[in-house]
Amino acid sequence: MRRRLFISGSLILTAVFYLLWWFSPLLTYMDYKFYDRISHAFPSSHSPDHTVVVEIDDKSLKALGQWPWPRIIMAKLIENIADANPSSIVLDMVFSEPDRASPSTLQSFYKTVLDFNMSINGLPESLQDNDAVLSDVIGRSPIILPVFSNSDIQSSVCILPKSITSTPTLRNIDLYSLDSLVCNLPYFQQRAQGIGHIHAAADKDGILRRLSLVMRHQDLWIPTLGMAAVASVKPGIHVRPTSSYFGTMQLNINNQNFLVDHHAEALLSFYPVDHYEKISAYDILSAAVKPDRLKGKYILIGSTANGLDSTYTMSDGSIRSGVFIHATTIENILNSDLAVQPSLFRVLNISVSFCIALVLLIQMIRKRYMSVIWIFFAALTIASAFTAFSWHYHLYPSIGYFIVPLSAYLFILALLMFFIDYRDKKIFIADIQRAERQKKQLESALNQSELEIEYQKAMVLQQSKLAAMGEMIDNIAHQWRQPLNLLGTIVQHAEFAFAKGKVDEAYIHKLSTESMEQILFMSQTIEDFRNFVKPDRKSIPFDLNLPIQEALRLLKGMLQSNGITIYIEYSDTELMVLGSPSEFKQVIINLLQNARDALMENNRMNAQIHINVSAKGENAMVTIMDNGGGVSPIAIKHIFEPYFTTKQESGGSGIGLYISNAIIRTKMGGEIKVVNVENGALFTITLPLLS
Repeated sequence: MRRRLFISGSLILTAVFYLLWWFSPLLTYMDYKFYDRISHAFPSSHSPDHTVVVEIDDKSLKALGQWPWPRIIMAKLIENIADANPSSIVLDMVFSEPDRASPSTLQSFYKTVLDFNMSINGLPESLQDNDAVLSDVIGRSPIILPVFSNSDIQSSVCILPKSITSTPTLRNIDLYSLDSLVCNLPYFQQRAQGIGHIHAAADKDGILRRLSLVMRHQDLWIPTLGMAAVASVKPGIHVRPTSSYFGTMQLNINNQNFLVDHHAEALLSFYPVDHYEKISAYDILSAAVKPDRLKGKYILIGSTANGLDSTYTMSDGSIRSGVFIHATTIENILNSDLAVQPSLFRVLNISVSFCIALVLLIQMIRKRYMSVIWIFFAALTIASAFTAFSWHYHLYPSIGYFIVPLSAYLFILALLMFFIDYRDKKIFIADIQRAERQKKQLESALNQSELEIEYQKAMVLQQSKLAAMGEMIDNIAHQWRQPLNLLGTIVQHAEFAFAKGKVDEAYIHKLSTESMEQILFMSQTIEDFRNFVKPDRKSIPFDLNLPIQEALRLLKGMLQSNGITIYIEYSDTELMVLGSPSEFKQVIINLLQNARDALMENNRMNAQIHINVSAKGENAMVTIMDNGGGVSPIAIKHIFEPYFTTKQESGGSGIGLYISNAIIRTKMGGEIKVVNVENGALFTITLPLLS
């Protein structure tokens, strides 16, 4: 339940996170920066070769006086340019009022204000009205005039070409509005070849990147000044709708097709400032420019002097006046460098980014961190490839709306997971420390238990040893009975021989020899018993044959007294193993005593025990087989378990075979097995030989 709540909460927080990004101006700002990086990384391969900017610069102002100049100077400037046969002359200035420097205007001023009749002698009538002179030049030249919107000035009527105003498709486009239109004087406007608006608005970060190519004024649709200039060469702006994936509509001007968005905006591709051809207006007026530099070009006349015109900041940090914006528009149209930013891609990118963020969230919850990295970088790679592909076709897919929220989400997600893992790690370390303390406590308890177990083992071994010693004492009694009887007989015979006078040196030697044989036999029995009870716990190399011989000497009398025949086959060579000889001797004695008990319980008439000592490969093998009837199927499964015995009535302890198994397996690294054979049981001891 808690896991479901955690996942549900994470999904809700992810959705809220993306909604905050969608409404955040920071996302738009970051997308601007992505566009700037891409436009700088992949600049246009074209140069601005179609336009010439005639600058009203500081040089011109110094020679001809402050701006605005008398319009007769502007008429002369335009006339000199028109004589070079340019494609179009574009004016980045509006003549909305009569020229106050015109001679006829001055006459009227003096008469009205000072009641003074000023006469102009010697000046031809055709030169008395500067506006008329300019109007005449405009009528004879391919002039494009601007209009602009200004809420402080009452709008005037503007006459626009029918090819622009009668486009039905534009009625479905959300065009920006020109509310209060400022136009040129009617006798200028009517004689111009075309008009266009001069509005250029920077983005929210103050950088100019895009331009509205068409704007609305009431029921009129006005193109930008640069587009009007291109359309004037081959009149007509043709519009047709297109897929929302590629913008909103497609414009065709002068056989050039380009896409715009739902506001009829296009992204400009700016060229380096020093690549534009610039000529001072003064050089044109002084005829210092060859006509070939202007022929067939789009000539833009505008101010570049400080303070005379609006300026715009570019993404590369350069500052450009408005006339260069219109020159760029013309160049972009003719070079097919205009790009579009379809608004649909903003929604698509942030939606896809949200879906991938959910995938990353699921992978992060599952702690598949490498999958998170692979998915994130795969998404970036695909997005970059798609952006490069789109850029080739003059589309900017608003990649910032994909990368920025996804990167921010991954960063926050990684940070949260870091703190969660840090918390889990602290809990884990605390658990380890607690487990370490518990381990030490358990080790202490285990050590105490091991000491107790060792003590119990020692007690069990001691009990086994004591039980075996009891058996050994009984065996010694059997072993000594016959020698003692013989010694008694020798003593009695010596007394009888002395009485008969038969004691001589030969008799004494024979008496001594026979007595010493019995005494030595009894002494060897004592030595074997001492070796059996000797506490030699250290592991040393020894020959398997020797402990078996000693064990048989200890048990020989007991076995013979019970009518048991021993068949022994020793190894012809030494079989060196590592262990305690006395402990191994105890194992052999335990096995022989068990065989004796089985033979006695079953009253075997031909009781036999067969012992074989041999080598097999890298191991030594000792087999002890009897014909005492074998071990029951139930008992054979538990025969080596402690305190398991089938001799409860006779006082069996059940520790003999358990101790034997422990000695062979634990201390000597071998194994002991038991199987039933015909008429009896077969114990097999396998020990590794020393190399």
